[in-house]
Amino acid sequence: MSAESYPVVVLGAGLTGLSAAYHLGAPSLVIEREGEVGGLARTHTEEGFTFDCTGHLLHLREARVVALVDALLPRAFARHERRALVFSKGVFTPYPFQANLHGLPLEVVKECVAGFVEAEIRRAAEGEPDLGTIGFREWAERIFGEGIARHFLLPYNAKLWRADLDDIECGWVSWSIPRPTLREILDGAFGATVRGLGYNPTFLYPRRGGISVLPEALALRGPEVRLSETVVAVDATARAVHLAGGRVVRYEKLVSTIPLDRLLQIARGLSSDLPRIGERLRAVRVLNLSLGIDREGVSGAHWIYFPEKEYSFYRVGFPSNLSEGLVPRGCSSLYVERSLLRDEPFDPEEVTSRAVEDLRRAGILRRGDRLVYRRLSILDPAYVIYDRFRAQNLPAAHRALNEAGIFSAGRFGSWEYSSMEGAIKAGMELARRLSGSLEGRGAVLRAGTMSGPTGRF
Repeated sequence: MSAESYPVVVLGAGLTGLSAAYHLGAPSLVIEREGEVGGLARTHTEEGFTFDCTGHLLHLREARVVALVDALLPRAFARHERRALVFSKGVFTPYPFQANLHGLPLEVVKECVAGFVEAEIRRAAEGEPDLGTIGFREWAERIFGEGIARHFLLPYNAKLWRADLDDIECGWVSWSIPRPTLREILDGAFGATVRGLGYNPTFLYPRRGGISVLPEALALRGPEVRLSETVVAVDATARAVHLAGGRVVRYEKLVSTIPLDRLLQIARGLSSDLPRIGERLRAVRVLNLSLGIDREGVSGAHWIYFPEKEYSFYRVGFPSNLSEGLVPRGCSSLYVERSLLRDEPFDPEEVTSRAVEDLRRAGILRRGDRLVYRRLSILDPAYVIYDRFRAQNLPAAHRALNEAGIFSAGRFGSWEYSSMEGAIKAGMELARRLSGSLEGRGAVLRAGTMSGPTGRF
């Protein structure tokens, strides 16, 4: 069987792979294992209910990404002001926890405020902690104080990461965890709701359909995408991708957005250290339980965080509050996220029954509510674990791949915690990087998406 050949082959039709292919232009080929594009940004519709693969809300800051989304889908997105809550100590408080302490038990409020003041005094004397030398537990206590760390940051992140927080390094905290000022802490403790903190105070969501409209628009305007194709090996020496069924596709440059741990284990002709690195890269998977309820207005929130151990999930979201068209008339929808280690067994019936009971205990569901739809899906991987092994070995792995003409990018290709905007931007930047080495081979870098925002959202 003769092999096809392309200047660029892209593995994975998620946002990064599609963005790279779109911005690079023909000639390239995108290969996707699933039967549809989107990666984690896929959408499932069944029995009148529409769910994304857990919560996928678009937070745009960079003008070039705003312009791209506007060009692909003009007027397709509605802007929402975040309505996020935290449920702890039996009460709902606005997110972020650290800036909205009012309503919690008085002793908790006092402990959190006093701890924050003590942390401020310590940093004034010692300076900011070095993110490269401390673990997440120490960072949380030194930045926010022992109270906020103990009552929210540590229990919540322990539920999410399922790892020793002393071994979690801090390369992801600067953009994902809001840092209020002392004035904001005090305002929130005395009852003034503090808004606008964090990377997601507002967000975009499609007016019609789910978040999959975005990857579908990229795929429609980009080069060829082949679906339901499984990559079984990458021969770095021959620069060839081997597919299930025996087909072979050759490349000059390979863009991989499949999980890095898997790429390192299926790549041939590279250092023997790489498969061992791949085996030790850690991640958690997420059980995503989608539920349809026969009652409108189950909650007014967009999502709610649950830091306490007695609740099996760490977050619950409400798609029906994003768009009326996502549920049948008279119904609500919610998704429940529960983190598991990748080798941890689970019972699907126990996951569902425990989640429903926990939702009732939290006051979200009523005893009379009827489940009219349910679906359990698994995201694996879902969140990469920022442990010290990752920090020590990731640069060498990427360097070895790059030297062989393989560029691993995106949330799981780079083995990082990133947003949808970050995924799109990673594809843009990789296309620009590769376009120079492919001059004369038909690669045309799209330049029409680098202008400023148009204000249509």
